[in-house]
Amino acid sequence: MNDVDDILTPTSIWLKQNRRIAIATVISTWGSSPRPVGGQMAIDQDGEIIGSVSGGCIEGAVISEGIKSINDGKSRIKDYGISNDMAWEVGLACGGELKVLIQPLDMEDKIVYSIVDKIKRREIVKLRIDCSNGSRKIDNTIDNQISHFDKLKNEFIHIIDPKPRLFIVGAVHIAQALVSLADIADYEIILIDPRDHFAKKDRFPNCKIINEWPDEALSKFHLDESSHLVTLTHDPKIDDLALIYCIEKKFGYIGSLGSKKTHSKRCERLLEKGFNKIQLSKIHAPVGLDIKAKTPAEIATSILAEIINYRRRNHAG
Repeated sequence: MNDVDDILTPTSIWLKQNRRIAIATVISTWGSSPRPVGGQMAIDQDGEIIGSVSGGCIEGAVISEGIKSINDGKSRIKDYGISNDMAWEVGLACGGELKVLIQPLDMEDKIVYSIVDKIKRREIVKLRIDCSNGSRKIDNTIDNQISHFDKLKNEFIHIIDPKPRLFIVGAVHIAQALVSLADIADYEIILIDPRDHFAKKDRFPNCKIINEWPDEALSKFHLDESSHLVTLTHDPKIDDLALIYCIEKKFGYIGSLGSKKTHSKRCERLLEKGFNKIQLSKIHAPVGLDIKAKTPAEIATSILAEIINYRRRNHAG
């Protein structure tokens, strides 16, 4: 779930419809939790909701508190314990604890619109929330933080990233499986291949397709640390163009299909073009986690797992 696309964008539409709204945000967790710190749910005056804070365990109680906040105009923090039995009913392995901040939104609220606009421009948003009074402000001093609750300051720092974007170069069988997996994992997917007889909608229905050379296609996008690249064609005339374009830019994960021998030859070509070994070390190759993958689906699984691991370790969006 992407909270901007799935929660904040429709919440901004609710505000334009003059609905009275409260936002519930998970500010800390302990034990099993289906939603991470920063997970959100919007509640309107009639109890209609968008999103989730617990996967079903405590939604009813949070809706009630949200309606109270809407009516009295006050923010509140609520602690919820999820028993093992309750967790089992909604598919969790065990129980845990959640701390949820519930805030009413003014119908003239501009913060939600500002966040949505910034994310559309693929900017990282750092929102500071004073939990004592519910006041919020956007902090433009972005650093490598993650969302967290500061007990000493009684403040929640909410880091909101753009939706992760995956560029796949090469409309091969592995790409078909990778597109399906990345779609489930809620990535924005762009498939690039100048060979339009391979890259076509009936083979890749769940992504944007660009039938251009990679450098031309990539030049049309704002690239950032939440942008990730995988090259799969085995054709240096295609793959190398993508690597050359991305390797010097502020970028997320970069991976290339091929054996160690293939990658060695790839590095030789790129060294001849003026790149250095430090720059080439950014390329994950052979691509994917070493899980002894053989089939296209298994290789795609290893690739997406490596991208997720990279994102979580580097907080790269």
